[in-house]
Amino acid sequence: VFITFLNSCNYFKKSEKHEKPLARVYDRLLYQSDLAGVGNGAARPEDSIQAVRNYVDSWIRHNLLLKYAEDNLSERQQTINDQLRDYKESLLIFLYEKELLNDKLDTVVSNWDIAQYYQEHKETFELKQAITQLKYIILRLDTKVQLDSVRQWMRKPTADNYPKLRGFCNEYAVNSAISDSIWYNREQLAALLPLDKFNLEEIQLNGSYVEVADSIYGYLIKSQGYRNKGMEPPLEFLRNEIYDIIINKRKLEFLGSIHKNIYDEALQKNQFKIFLDNQKNTGM
Repeated sequence: VFITFLNSCNYFKKSEKHEKPLARVYDRLLYQSDLAGVGNGAARPEDSIQAVRNYVDSWIRHNLLLKYAEDNLSERQQTINDQLRDYKESLLIFLYEKELLNDKLDTVVSNWDIAQYYQEHKETFELKQAITQLKYIILRLDTKVQLDSVRQWMRKPTADNYPKLRGFCNEYAVNSAISDSIWYNREQLAALLPLDKFNLEEIQLNGSYVEVADSIYGYLIKSQGYRNKGMEPPLEFLRNEIYDIIINKRKLEFLGSIHKNIYDEALQKNQFKIFLDNQKNTGM
């Protein structure tokens, strides 16, 4: 609707041109300059001509329908104009605020910031579903490699063998996650691992290591822990969520300070005036 409104304004401006129109619908005119670029990509001249004819036909149909809509919704025209004005004003403010945020907002959130927010708001977080902390390595079944050391590294990770495990994954794994800090809900695990091949609840309880396979891949899986629904979520599970919360809080505070500064500056420079008191004095 907004684009249509702007286009209708442009038609009245174009009527003042010294340019021969290509088509007319009531008092709206279509000019050659309105077709800039239409048909330019056509392979043959006749295709370009057809593209122009199609554009003109579409323009005529659009404006015939628009005329009927305007005539039959005349009582709602002012409401539409008010909505367009409100939309334009809101869009301008939104774009201005977006540019300010892109240029000025501090988006660096430290681990300390996240940990502090977590400690101060623990009571507001509660798991809505059970989550599992585990490591896994996915290998093609036809991969020829000894796994004895890898099994040991998965069962008992240390600062010394972790780099070796990471190097193995980089060289042989189709997919892997060997960090001790990653948590998954059941839907996420189902997208990664063949849950029908092992008992997830059992390895959660026992912190077990298992190896399973399907028709293509082999899976090396080590459970690190779990939290049931309703329990307090671990910090690492909430890290991204807390980051977003902190950034949104900064946005609100930053925009609030901008709004206040604009108001205070306008007040000092006497750039606005309120007449409510005068209206009360005159009995309004």
